[in-house]
Amino acid sequence: MNSSIIIRSLGILIMLLGVSMGACFVLGEILISNRPGASAVDYIGWWMSILITVFTGLAAYGFGKYKLKGKSKNVDNAEPRILRREAITVVGLGWLLCSLFAALPHSLGADGVSYDKAIFESCSGLTTTGSSIYPSVENLSQTKLLWRSMTQWLGGMGILGAFLLIFSGETRGKTLLSFESSIHGADLSSTDLRTAMRKLWLVYSFLTLICMLGLWAMDMTFFQAINHAFTTTSTGGFGTENDSITSFSDNIKLWLIFFMMLCGISFPLYIAMWQKKSVSIIKRHEETRVYLIIILVSSLILIIGHYINGTNVSEIDSAFNVVTIITTTGFASGDYELWPVLSKQVIMLLMIIGGCSGSTAGGLKVSRILLWMRALKNEIIIGFRPNVVLKLKMNGKAVHPEVVTSVFVVVSLAVFFFLLGSIIISLLEPDLTAMACSSAVLSCICNIGPAFGELGPSGNYSGLSSPSLIVLAGLMVLGRLEFIAVLVLFSRRLWKKY
Repeated sequence: MNSSIIIRSLGILIMLLGVSMGACFVLGEILISNRPGASAVDYIGWWMSILITVFTGLAAYGFGKYKLKGKSKNVDNAEPRILRREAITVVGLGWLLCSLFAALPHSLGADGVSYDKAIFESCSGLTTTGSSIYPSVENLSQTKLLWRSMTQWLGGMGILGAFLLIFSGETRGKTLLSFESSIHGADLSSTDLRTAMRKLWLVYSFLTLICMLGLWAMDMTFFQAINHAFTTTSTGGFGTENDSITSFSDNIKLWLIFFMMLCGISFPLYIAMWQKKSVSIIKRHEETRVYLIIILVSSLILIIGHYINGTNVSEIDSAFNVVTIITTTGFASGDYELWPVLSKQVIMLLMIIGGCSGSTAGGLKVSRILLWMRALKNEIIIGFRPNVVLKLKMNGKAVHPEVVTSVFVVVSLAVFFFLLGSIIISLLEPDLTAMACSSAVLSCICNIGPAFGELGPSGNYSGLSSPSLIVLAGLMVLGRLEFIAVLVLFSRRLWKKY
């Protein structure tokens, strides 16, 4: 374990976070006019947050750089490079540390919350979960609202993406990417990692810009438009109104449906279409086809179910809630807690499935569900035909056995932590219903936001105890990094020197 490289890399990440805080402060207080009803920003609290974050990052970077000077260099006279062990450590510790520092603007200042609640809010932001401890977001300062949205935008593509874009020349970037759930290094067709990352960020930024301009041209103010564009393209779900999207027009809901669907599709697929200048690639992408079919079928089930039960829910609201849940965005249009049982069961199933692999969405991912079901089918066939040789295929190509193994590992860990988390939250929150406890855990693991019961779309997490908030925040990070990158931090072998 080369601790010097890890400390230096973590210092870079923390500095990038501090620069983002400064940009948010400037944008929120200088470029955007005052929002009616918003509380005044606490300048001292913001400057303390920015300075603490930037100087901590500088100190870590300087210390790591100094320690590296004493390390032996390789045959090319270059500094030691990030290997697999360091990469997974940077990813796991990076997300945890960034969550701690991103909590400072929420905690410091006159209208700040306790630090444990601030950590929950920052984890919810960076992991694009969208759960909140604020009972009323309309009373928050516009800078704090913008910071909530910006953390989701950074977390959507992964703050490691910015790190790789700037510093990939000196690291083994694809190793880092393989442990960050929103982007997968194997999915990037370009051999030049920096070029591939630049294209990913260009696509991400372009979608954000177009989404923002469309919202601004409709009923939203510029401030509302930029916040919702950040949290739509990141599939995060933080908003500026207490009722989320409910009070906005149908045109805005349709616009958000379109962009949530786009950002639930694999971003490397957009890069492939860009390079080959053809949209026909998406037709051959099996995961995307199944993802769109699930959205269509689920929307039809909800619309027909509401019609049969006489529920006063429009077709647009039905489709909106299907898309916002499967993409794990977490916006709400109405309260699905008032819907028929079948509709709520569909919503819960969509929470588990999630979006496409390589997208900003959470959940288990459509491709992983497909492989899991096909592997189970093959095992059933082998049960009565033991000598048959069956291959798993995706997009017409055989899937490597290691990929299938990783699918079962992630699914197994998801089930394990869902059961364990449900038990822990039930013990810590005896006043909550069983549905609220288990759905809160599911929501955090799958990075969705709203749950069921008292923690549904019309509720929030402000009433939970500090231990419960810390447990749920940990589950958010576990789910965002798909378990392995966090769990290995507890292995003694990881920390052995070489």
